[in-house]
Amino acid sequence: MMKTELKGKAFLECLLKFETDIGEKSAELSYWKACSKDFPTGDLAPEIARREKELESIISQMTEKKLVATRMIDELCDPVGRAILRRRYILCDTWSKIADACGGMSERNAHYIHDNALFDFERIYTESKCFA
Repeated sequence: MMKTELKGKAFLECLLKFETDIGEKSAELSYWKACSKDFPTGDLAPEIARREKELESIISQMTEKKLVATRMIDELCDPVGRAILRRRYILCDTWSKIADACGGMSERNAHYIHDNALFDFERIYTESKCFA
């Protein structure tokens, strides 16, 4: 099976997208709050409240999925593979940070262990009652 065909990998990658979405929504919300200072009548209050609710919803969804992912990652046998998947998809670390955190290994070695851990994660993911 090719790495691109792994459903578990797609699930983990959606966690990285949450970080981007949260950053975008936070920036958007900051913009609207800054604009509201120019409109002291409160005309923008409903729009700001709507955007705050959207942001809270995204954060809630991300938190729920990260808890599920963490439980599945914890089932991996290889402790280094667990650490790499956790740092990549739960903490959203860069490859450089991951390699340093794993005892100063090379990024290439971190990628290699990551790829092997993804195949182990796939088994756990497909056996999970949540996503099967």
